[in-house]
Amino acid sequence: MKMVSIDTTRLVERTVKDQVLTAFRLCELYGHSLMEDEEVGALLQELDLRIGATQNAMSSAGIVRECADCAGNDQGTCCGVRTGYKSGSVLLLINLLLGRSLPSGPSDTSLCYFLTERGCALRARHVICVNFICQRLKDAIPHDALCKVQEIAGREIDILFTLEECVNKKMSRGALSASPASSGPDRNL
Repeated sequence: MKMVSIDTTRLVERTVKDQVLTAFRLCELYGHSLMEDEEVGALLQELDLRIGATQNAMSSAGIVRECADCAGNDQGTCCGVRTGYKSGSVLLLINLLLGRSLPSGPSDTSLCYFLTERGCALRARHVICVNFICQRLKDAIPHDALCKVQEIAGREIDILFTLEECVNKKMSRGALSASPASSGPDRNL
Protein backbone atom coordinates (compact mmCIF):
# COMPACT_ATOMS: atom_id res chain seq x y z
CA MET A 1 0.00 0.00 0.00
CA LYS A 2 1.15 3.48 -0.84
CA MET A 3 1.86 5.77 2.11
CA VAL A 4 0.50 9.26 1.49
CA SER A 5 0.97 12.34 3.63
CA ILE A 6 -1.33 15.33 3.27
CA ASP A 7 -1.04 18.61 5.10
CA THR A 8 -4.73 19.41 5.55
CA THR A 9 -3.89 22.88 6.88
CA ARG A 10 -2.54 23.85 3.45
CA LEU A 11 -5.52 22.77 1.36
CA VAL A 12 -7.24 25.59 -0.47
CA GLU A 13 -10.93 25.44 0.35
CA ARG A 14 -12.57 28.53 -1.06
CA THR A 15 -16.13 27.27 -0.90
CA VAL A 16 -18.09 24.88 1.25
CA LYS A 17 -18.35 22.66 -1.84
CA ASP A 18 -14.52 22.56 -1.89
CA GLN A 19 -14.56 21.43 1.75
CA VAL A 20 -17.05 18.69 0.92
CA LEU A 21 -15.03 17.50 -2.09
CA THR A 22 -11.84 17.47 -0.01
CA ALA A 23 -13.60 15.46 2.71
CA PHE A 24 -14.70 12.87 0.15
CA ARG A 25 -11.15 12.67 -1.22
CA LEU A 26 -9.70 12.29 2.28
CA CYS A 27 -12.23 9.57 2.99
CA GLU A 28 -11.27 7.82 -0.24
CA LEU A 29 -7.59 8.03 0.70
CA TYR A 30 -7.75 7.35 4.43
CA GLY A 31 -11.24 6.22 5.39
CA HIS A 32 -10.47 2.53 5.57
CA SER A 33 -7.25 3.02 7.53
CA LEU A 34 -8.88 5.50 9.89
CA MET A 35 -11.76 3.11 10.59
CA GLU A 36 -9.25 0.34 11.37
CA ASP A 37 -7.14 2.54 13.65
CA GLU A 38 -7.90 1.68 17.30
CA GLU A 39 -7.37 5.20 18.63
CA VAL A 40 -9.56 6.79 15.96
CA GLY A 41 -12.21 4.08 16.38
CA ALA A 42 -12.40 4.65 20.13
CA LEU A 43 -12.63 8.42 19.69
CA LEU A 44 -15.37 8.04 17.05
CA GLN A 45 -17.39 5.86 19.43
CA GLU A 46 -16.91 8.29 22.30
CA LEU A 47 -17.85 11.24 20.10
CA ASP A 48 -21.01 9.52 18.91
CA LEU A 49 -22.04 8.88 22.54
CA ARG A 50 -21.28 12.49 23.53
CA ILE A 51 -23.27 13.85 20.59
CA GLY A 52 -26.23 11.73 21.68
CA ALA A 53 -25.92 13.03 25.23
CA THR A 54 -25.83 16.63 24.02
CA GLN A 55 -28.86 16.13 21.80
CA ASN A 56 -30.79 14.50 24.65
CA ALA A 57 -29.88 17.33 27.02
CA MET A 58 -30.92 19.97 24.46
CA SER A 59 -34.22 18.22 23.88
CA SER A 60 -34.92 17.78 27.61
CA ALA A 61 -34.13 21.43 28.33
CA GLY A 62 -36.48 22.62 25.59
CA ILE A 63 -33.78 24.02 23.31
CA VAL A 64 -34.76 21.85 20.34
CA ARG A 65 -38.38 22.96 20.66
CA GLU A 66 -37.44 26.65 20.91
CA CYS A 67 -35.08 26.48 17.91
CA ALA A 68 -37.66 24.67 15.76
CA ASP A 69 -40.32 27.20 16.72
CA CYS A 70 -38.01 30.11 15.96
CA ALA A 71 -37.06 28.76 12.53
CA GLY A 72 -40.60 27.59 11.74
CA ASN A 73 -42.24 30.90 12.54
CA ASP A 74 -40.08 32.88 10.14
CA GLN A 75 -38.12 34.48 12.93
CA GLY A 76 -34.92 33.35 11.27
CA THR A 77 -32.35 30.75 11.99
CA CYS A 78 -28.89 30.72 13.47
CA CYS A 79 -27.87 28.52 10.53
CA GLY A 80 -26.92 31.31 8.15
CA VAL A 81 -25.03 30.88 4.92
CA ARG A 82 -21.67 31.67 6.58
CA THR A 83 -22.13 28.89 9.14
CA GLY A 84 -21.26 26.18 6.61
CA TYR A 85 -17.79 27.65 6.13
CA LYS A 86 -16.93 26.74 9.72
CA SER A 87 -17.09 23.02 8.92
CA GLY A 88 -13.65 22.22 7.51
CA SER A 89 -12.76 19.12 5.54
CA VAL A 90 -11.54 17.12 8.56
CA LEU A 91 -14.77 17.77 10.44
CA LEU A 92 -16.67 16.69 7.33
CA LEU A 93 -14.44 13.61 7.03
CA ILE A 94 -15.39 12.73 10.62
CA ASN A 95 -19.04 12.96 9.61
CA LEU A 96 -18.39 10.54 6.76
CA LEU A 97 -16.65 8.19 9.21
CA LEU A 98 -19.73 8.44 11.43
CA GLY A 99 -21.83 7.24 8.50
CA ARG A 100 -23.34 10.59 7.52
CA SER A 101 -24.02 11.64 3.96
CA LEU A 102 -22.93 15.08 2.90
CA PRO A 103 -25.27 17.08 0.69
CA SER A 104 -24.16 17.79 -2.87
CA GLY A 105 -25.43 21.35 -2.48
CA PRO A 106 -27.41 23.56 -0.13
CA SER A 107 -31.18 23.19 0.15
CA ASP A 108 -31.43 26.98 0.34
CA THR A 109 -28.54 29.15 -0.85
CA SER A 110 -29.34 31.79 1.79
CA LEU A 111 -28.85 29.28 4.63
CA CYS A 112 -26.10 26.97 5.84
CA TYR A 113 -24.97 24.46 3.23
CA PHE A 114 -25.68 21.61 5.67
CA LEU A 115 -29.16 22.72 6.78
CA THR A 116 -31.81 20.46 5.28
CA GLU A 117 -35.57 20.34 5.67
CA ARG A 118 -35.01 17.77 8.44
CA GLY A 119 -32.37 19.78 10.25
CA CYS A 120 -28.60 19.62 10.15
CA ALA A 121 -27.08 16.97 7.87
CA LEU A 122 -24.03 16.78 10.13
CA ARG A 123 -23.70 14.58 13.19
CA ALA A 124 -20.43 16.16 14.34
CA ARG A 125 -20.78 19.93 14.18
CA HIS A 126 -18.57 22.95 14.69
CA VAL A 127 -18.35 24.27 18.26
CA ILE A 128 -20.51 27.33 17.50
CA CYS A 129 -23.28 25.06 16.20
CA VAL A 130 -23.17 22.98 19.37
CA ASN A 131 -22.70 25.67 21.97
CA PHE A 132 -24.38 28.88 20.76
CA ILE A 133 -27.04 30.27 23.07
CA CYS A 134 -29.05 33.14 21.57
CA GLN A 135 -31.03 35.70 23.52
CA ARG A 136 -34.31 33.85 22.87
CA LEU A 137 -32.90 30.73 24.55
CA LYS A 138 -31.55 32.81 27.43
CA ASP A 139 -35.04 34.26 27.91
CA ALA A 140 -36.97 30.98 27.52
CA ILE A 141 -34.78 28.36 29.24
CA PRO A 142 -33.82 28.51 32.92
CA HIS A 143 -30.19 29.50 33.45
CA ASP A 144 -29.31 26.32 35.36
CA ALA A 145 -30.70 24.17 32.53
CA LEU A 146 -28.61 26.10 29.98
CA CYS A 147 -25.52 25.63 32.13
CA LYS A 148 -26.16 21.89 32.36
CA VAL A 149 -26.55 21.62 28.58
CA GLN A 150 -23.33 23.56 28.03
CA GLU A 151 -21.51 21.32 30.47
CA ILE A 152 -22.65 18.24 28.54
CA ALA A 153 -21.94 19.90 25.18
CA GLY A 154 -18.45 20.77 26.41
CA ARG A 155 -17.64 17.07 26.69
CA GLU A 156 -18.73 16.57 23.08
CA ILE A 157 -16.61 19.52 21.95
CA ASP A 158 -13.55 18.22 23.86
CA ILE A 159 -13.78 14.78 22.23
CA LEU A 160 -14.33 16.30 18.78
CA PHE A 161 -11.24 18.49 19.20
CA THR A 162 -9.18 15.48 20.29
CA LEU A 163 -10.45 13.42 17.35
CA GLU A 164 -9.77 16.19 14.80
CA GLU A 165 -6.22 16.58 16.13
CA CYS A 166 -5.69 12.81 16.04
CA VAL A 167 -6.94 12.49 12.45
CA ASN A 168 -4.87 15.47 11.32
CA LYS A 169 -1.70 14.05 12.90
CA LYS A 170 -2.21 10.62 11.42
CA MET A 171 -2.79 12.02 7.93
CA SER A 172 0.05 14.57 8.07
CA ARG A 173 2.60 12.07 9.42
CA GLY A 174 1.74 9.50 6.80
CA ALA A 175 0.84 7.14 9.62
CA LEU A 176 -1.99 5.74 7.53
CA SER A 177 -1.93 3.73 4.36
CA ALA A 178 -3.79 5.10 1.41
CA SER A 179 -6.40 2.77 0.04
CA PRO A 180 -5.46 0.83 -3.10
CA ALA A 181 -8.11 2.69 -5.11
CA SER A 182 -6.30 5.95 -4.48
CA SER A 183 -2.77 4.99 -5.49
CA GLY A 184 -2.67 7.61 -8.25
CA PRO A 185 -1.25 11.11 -7.87
CA ASP A 186 -2.90 13.43 -5.41
CA ARG A 187 -3.59 16.15 -7.97
CA ASN A 188 -6.96 17.03 -6.37
CA LEU A 189 -5.41 18.00 -3.07
